[in-house]
Amino acid sequence: MNFLNRKFSTFFIIVFLILTVYGNKPLAQEVYEIRFATIAPDGTPWSDQLKEMKKRVEKEGKGRIKLVIYTSGQLGGELETLRSLQRGRIQAWGGSVGAVSALIPELQLLELPYLFLNEKETDYILDDVVFQPFSDILAKKDFVLHSWNENGWRHFATKKKPVFNPSDLKGMKIRSQESPIHIEMWKAFGASPVPISIPEVMSALQTGLVEGFDNSTLFTSATGWYQGIDHFVQSAHMYQPGIIIYNKKFLDSLPKDIQKILLGDPKTEARIGRTGVREIEPEIIKILEKDGVKVHKMSTAQKAEFAKLAKTIHPKFRNVVGAALFDKVQNALRDFRNKPENK
Repeated sequence: MNFLNRKFSTFFIIVFLILTVYGNKPLAQEVYEIRFATIAPDGTPWSDQLKEMKKRVEKEGKGRIKLVIYTSGQLGGELETLRSLQRGRIQAWGGSVGAVSALIPELQLLELPYLFLNEKETDYILDDVVFQPFSDILAKKDFVLHSWNENGWRHFATKKKPVFNPSDLKGMKIRSQESPIHIEMWKAFGASPVPISIPEVMSALQTGLVEGFDNSTLFTSATGWYQGIDHFVQSAHMYQPGIIIYNKKFLDSLPKDIQKILLGDPKTEARIGRTGVREIEPEIIKILEKDGVKVHKMSTAQKAEFAKLAKTIHPKFRNVVGAALFDKVQNALRDFRNKPENK
């Protein structure tokens, strides 16, 4: 009996010691790694925002989230990485709406040339009119809409001569983003569009394969494309939102609290992205001019001439983007413009 008591006493002492040594240590927790791809170069508002996003989610995740951001196209071009996202090889992606429209045609609605007149309109439509409809559309393609970002207004950038009128583009070989709406726009303007992926644009300018392109001021500077042009005309013919999305299957597989942290607040994220891009615009113009690019402002009358041609392609895309959604945006813009405070 004493032997048995001693045996059980020894057993409980061992258990007590184990609990004392290890009981206060937390169990190993699972770390969720998110690989995020973007072509945005380092040192841009885009990359700065993503760094802040990384700090936020990792802090709120308390060691359970690891966000690895690959900038400057380290994992490939926009379409290449977008398809990797869809297949689940990466988990998050940030880039242009134009690229995503290759897989989600409805997004072309946001890039209709001369659809928007100013940034008040773009912010209203994106945040209050189409966020939920596009969230639903993206979900059907296994994407989750995190937030809108901003590439900004696209402008004409050309070699040899500036573009002020459609006649200036007649027969000119212009690099086009690989999107039907971009190609149709250039045709309507009288140019000869040449669809080229982002990594190939600079060499195409240098070899004469193309004589110009259009893009935002920020992107033109950040990529170094301005080194291949002589003129930059602020035409603001197309507003191009940026977008941040997740792979839906991956996000759905995560615990609810982790999903909430990763999604954050869409409007706050959008405001951060827009503010960064818009504030830096004047400084970038100075950089272009300092490096020998002649920057021109297009007049209201000249813009109207391009807008008239641009509007001819809008009906072509009504059914492509969805008649109901197309009409929803057009009606929302009409009502917005009719409000006294917006006139």
